[in-house]
Amino acid sequence: MAEYDNTDKGAAFKPFDTQKFILQGKINDDGTERKIVLIKDTTKSGKQIIEIFEKAGTLFVNEKKESENAPDYTGPISSIVKDRRMAAWKRTKDGNPYMTLAVSDARDKEETHKPSNNSIADDEVPW
Repeated sequence: MAEYDNTDKGAAFKPFDTQKFILQGKINDDGTERKIVLIKDTTKSGKQIIEIFEKAGTLFVNEKKESENAPDYTGPISSIVKDRRMAAWKRTKDGNPYMTLAVSDARDKEETHKPSNNSIADDEVPW
């Protein structure tokens, strides 16, 4: 039986009830500025922790969606090896919203979707 390969794939779900976004900002790490967010959480043993997450990329509304199979969002992601992009599709299962994600090599600049100046925060995202 073949082993499942989840390379360049992922999913994002509603935060756990124990998770709370508390702060956002920047940190300078040996001369490199990084954008971060802090999430307060509780471990299974009940210990309070703050997890630090670094920005990995930006998703923009896919305003040129030409078919139902096209992604709802696209955008660049950070990669030290080569130009990479992420695509995201909004989904719902049992009434719970989530997104499926796919990462791929960026296309030539002429082919790459150019994001608008509209902010994702202006969209009506159901979660």
